[in-house]
Amino acid sequence: MVLLRHISIALTAAVAALGSALFIALNYFYKRRIWSPQAEYCTIKEEEEERGKRQVLVLGLDGAGKSSMLQGLSPGAPAAKRRDCRPTRGFNFISLDGPACQLDFLEIGGREDLRRYWSDYLRRTHVLVYVVDSSDRNRLPLAKAELHRLLRVEPQLPVVVLGNKQDKPNAVTVAELHEALSLDSVSDDRKLFLLAAQLGADGALRTACWGLDAFQDLLLQLV
Repeated sequence: MVLLRHISIALTAAVAALGSALFIALNYFYKRRIWSPQAEYCTIKEEEEERGKRQVLVLGLDGAGKSSMLQGLSPGAPAAKRRDCRPTRGFNFISLDGPACQLDFLEIGGREDLRRYWSDYLRRTHVLVYVVDSSDRNRLPLAKAELHRLLRVEPQLPVVVLGNKQDKPNAVTVAELHEALSLDSVSDDRKLFLLAAQLGADGALRTACWGLDAFQDLLLQLV
């Protein structure tokens, strides 16, 4: 009888322990199920803003040169690495220290399956940099459609459009790009800049009539 009693007590304790473990596991599972990446992202950005950080969101179709642009902004990146960038499959991130604040550049890949998430990251962004491949004439209508979709989400967000790959022989001019993207239809109340850009021989970002420092100064003024 004593042995059976000890066995019964042991089984009861084991069942209780198993029940507690299942409760903890289920609780963790459902917490993971209801976790919102957008809410977490906004919380993080609020904390970063308090610490003097500003978010620059970098978007554009796949192959537009977003990753190369970010590498071109990185002063310590080797030239070979700057010119040899693979398409971003998710996110890319760099930070640059400015005199007044830190600029955090967040790039999101431009594939079709990622573009639907773009608008989720506009809420806590201070400036949108939209990169367009000036030499990809066939996809300019798609680049235009995606840009204007973003503009409708955040009507007051400052935007810098980079007409990238201006060194390509078939690249459209800045005036042609302005027309192809229908930038005339953008409200005058929005701060909007269109810059021609390309990577130099050293892999650094070059903008027409603008040096790299001037481009960063422009972003600092907009944030």
